[in-house]
Amino acid sequence: MPIRAGSPRIDHLAAHDVFKHGIVRTFQIPHELKRMSVLENVLLVPEDQLGERWWASMVVPWAVRRQEKRLVEQAREVLAFVGLGPQEHEPAGNLSGGQKKLLEFARTLMAEPRLVLLDELGAGVNPTLMNTLVVNIERARRERGVTFFLIEHDMDLVMRLCDPVIVLSDGSKIAEGTPDQVRADDRVLRAYLGG
Repeated sequence: MPIRAGSPRIDHLAAHDVFKHGIVRTFQIPHELKRMSVLENVLLVPEDQLGERWWASMVVPWAVRRQEKRLVEQAREVLAFVGLGPQEHEPAGNLSGGQKKLLEFARTLMAEPRLVLLDELGAGVNPTLMNTLVVNIERARRERGVTFFLIEHDMDLVMRLCDPVIVLSDGSKIAEGTPDQVRADDRVLRAYLGG
């Protein structure tokens, strides 16, 4: 379900309550759990896992196993979606910087989000992995109905992924429109290209 104008405000909510509204984010610098495998990093995301309850393994072990099997299948599907399937058993700390961004993206998808906030997606990512991330974002938007909000300084990346584009300068909005409109806006040219 896409985020719409008039949706309830979330600025007063705790982070876990924002998550419950289907809003997740990535970080400019990924925060993987280095010693855990790529698969384990993704499996940490889903809420309300039965295995987290001390009594569940004794009282309803079949339900714990059934849920765990379903979540492992979902995690593997997400890892395949982002191109990290072959690395599922690799310690997350061994991944390259770009692969860590892919892992962070996989964790957001495992949350089955409505809205993903992407902070400096292109920072430290080589062009090949950047293209993989862009393809994954476009596919997630198209196939999973996820809305993305991108904060980025790489204007080529912004123009490739975003519509509409909103341009800020010194904390104030100076332009909003399609990529072509923003690219031709004199205020944007002055602010970012010096005239």
